[in-house]
Amino acid sequence: MHGIDCHVGGERKMLEKFMDRDKRMTAREAVERFVSDGDSLVIANCLYATPYALLHEIIRQGKKDLTVFQQGGIDELDQLIMGKCVRKLVMAYNFRVAGERIETVLERALRRGELEIEDYSNYTLLTMLQAGAMGYPFLPVMSGIRETDVYHVERAFKGEKFGEVTCPFTGEKVVVVKGRNPDVAVLHVQRADKFGNAQLWGALINSKWACLASKRVIVSCEQVVDEETILRTPHLTIVPGFRVCAVVEEPWGAHPSELLGFYDYDMVFRSVYFMQTMSEEGGQAWMDEWVYGVENRQKYLQHYVERFGVRYLQELRAKPYPSIPADYGATGRRAWDDNDVSFNFQMTREEFLRALEEKGGFVNG
Repeated sequence: MHGIDCHVGGERKMLEKFMDRDKRMTAREAVERFVSDGDSLVIANCLYATPYALLHEIIRQGKKDLTVFQQGGIDELDQLIMGKCVRKLVMAYNFRVAGERIETVLERALRRGELEIEDYSNYTLLTMLQAGAMGYPFLPVMSGIRETDVYHVERAFKGEKFGEVTCPFTGEKVVVVKGRNPDVAVLHVQRADKFGNAQLWGALINSKWACLASKRVIVSCEQVVDEETILRTPHLTIVPGFRVCAVVEEPWGAHPSELLGFYDYDMVFRSVYFMQTMSEEGGQAWMDEWVYGVENRQKYLQHYVERFGVRYLQELRAKPYPSIPADYGATGRRAWDDNDVSFNFQMTREEFLRALEEKGGFVNG
């Protein structure tokens, strides 16, 4: 089922169909099973922890006609466009190296009419995902958006980009955005367990809402850890396992972006990318070398080491700076002990039920 809408309740059976208890698989299998031509795809997070390993697999498998949601991109959108994967692009920001002197991949595609685009602000795009995640048909946004071209210029979402409702308290017109439920979210995190409980720290941006709004979620992670690790750090879980379809263990899966606790931005690598993609021929050569020419992330890293040396890769590794653990301790006391006596009421369950009955605690028996 393709397209985007705000009705997720009917998707339950479809989600159950996708759900295995142990969700570990390769990136190739995850993309084959859960991404289809014509899907709407949201790249969770932006400018940090970008799920490049999953995006490169989507390109290698030649997925077509995707509607891609991305709040802020650097080079990942360019790569999806060069891979001929994108039909519509919904975005708030995309990095432009060297200002107007250089025509980017995105600009070349727009000038040739190869894809449709819709501009939002970061806040309005995020609000669409929030509404979708919470099951709302729409949510209000700041009315100041009316003063911008973002409000007045409609392209890919013509006729449904913004709406207006009357405030029941003031009678004023309020600008709203439609709730959106992308078919697939792709997310990269530091760690996850085999059940799909995924933990992310550092900049979270739209990660939670992108995942909770989406019908299917593919998670790649630096490490698959045991369930106990997840249970002892519940505040780091960004998406619960019951919403996740696939877990892909993919070390360096967000390179060349940053991932706190693991590695830094690779600015040299990105500089090479931007220099090379100034021309279409150079862009195609980059894709042939770094996407099509390597069959998976492991081969990508091997090629990186051959090209630049292992020393440079090691210099990108983060220095340890562990957080102080939070104490989640509690008494662990149960409501009823082994003798069926309540600690709070100091009576047995039978005595408790009798007391409730005598005091009129039961209604209609």
